[in-house]
Amino acid sequence: MNEFYKASINRVVDYIQANLGEDLSLKRLSEIACYSKFHLNRIFSAYMGESVYQYIKRVRLEKSAELLSANSNISITDVALMFGFENSSSFAKSFKNHFKMTATEWRNKSNGFFVKESKSLQNKQDTFSINRSSPVWTYRLKNAIRQVAIEVIPSLRFAYIRNIGPYQGGEVLFGEVYSRLIRWAAAREVINDSTMVWHIYHDNPKITEDKKLRVMVAVPVMDSVNPSGPVGTAKIFGGKCGVCRFLLKRGEFADAWSWMLSEWLVNSGYEWDNRESFERFYGQRIINGDQFFDVDICIPVKAI
Repeated sequence: MNEFYKASINRVVDYIQANLGEDLSLKRLSEIACYSKFHLNRIFSAYMGESVYQYIKRVRLEKSAELLSANSNISITDVALMFGFENSSSFAKSFKNHFKMTATEWRNKSNGFFVKESKSLQNKQDTFSINRSSPVWTYRLKNAIRQVAIEVIPSLRFAYIRNIGPYQGGEVLFGEVYSRLIRWAAAREVINDSTMVWHIYHDNPKITEDKKLRVMVAVPVMDSVNPSGPVGTAKIFGGKCGVCRFLLKRGEFADAWSWMLSEWLVNSGYEWDNRESFERFYGQRIINGDQFFDVDICIPVKAI
């Protein structure tokens, strides 16, 4: 697909992501893409592997399933309305067709959704403190000390390259996308030696098929920076996040995310919020000949 088409589809995907609870008519989306409805559907299907209608319905259902798994207090009807379904009946039918079970059965089945023991990372003890009005949890592990703090992340605008497909264990993939983005940003003089690269995740790999997982490799930019070709621009919603800094080798990212969700989040007094999770990269380090990635893992949260 040529770069002009990619830019148009980026605009449409970003608009859908930011407005899942709103009216997402093909007419409105075709105006955003600057194509006819027929032409938009054709190039969207070619790029995304499914029609506009199929994509919107699937993402709404998967985000609904994620919220039902993570938040035991919200009603199924409220979830349905939050993600753009006309009523609970239409939601119930669509949910069962997609997941082969009712929303209630899904919620009951996934009651321990975020709990996955990782024995090698179990904390021996933890302490809780307040630092500048923010909660801080300190865990003493076998070979490390970890601190998780609540940080209020502002809404930010990013330049990004989106990847669709498997990404777990994909440090090489991230490196390739990172290089393309940095070359683009450097040519426009919108980065410097202190610029932090973000990986922004839209989907939950426990729910979404690997081939449809979406992640953006991104750098913060000013509003004056314009998208071009495969590089889009978008804003993410700010808010409270649980943040922990890690030094990780290749292949250790999945265990680190599991630790954040199973060891910290379920015992924190917070629950997952309906926003994107992300990583912030400080760079790479070589320690005793081993390569480490210096990274914050950031989970959007709200009080239970």
